[in-house]
Amino acid sequence: MVLYLDTFVHFMLMLLNHWIVSTLCLNLEDPNVCSHWESYSVTVQESYPHPFDQIYYTSCTDILNWFKCTRHRISYRTAYRHGEKTMYRRKSQCCPGFYESREMCIPHCTDKCIHGRCIAPNTCQCEPGWGGPNCSSGRPEW
Repeated sequence: MVLYLDTFVHFMLMLLNHWIVSTLCLNLEDPNVCSHWESYSVTVQESYPHPFDQIYYTSCTDILNWFKCTRHRISYRTAYRHGEKTMYRRKSQCCPGFYESREMCIPHCTDKCIHGRCIAPNTCQCEPGWGGPNCSSGRPEW
């Protein structure tokens, strides 16, 4: 019973850890957040039937052994071992063209938007009077 309780507690701690980690990272419902499945290993204690040689005595016609003969049979007892179990979790990350900042995915512009702001991957929104791919070209005001 203690072993089952120990295994249950270990499993619950793994679930709690997964929940804490998943709540501290990017939210899959947010825009520009992608995900992938990641495998990881955990050490588990598992039971298995372990064979052993059991000696027992039976009545027989051997007068030299006082009519008692020794016999052997293979019996099994429960033993325990540590094993590795592969688990899977969904890992969130920013989609291509975005980077993480304060638990949000922000668009990345390879060329810095000089007089504007990055509104999508490699797309600048220029301030009035500025143009070009990185908002560095002045435009005459009409």
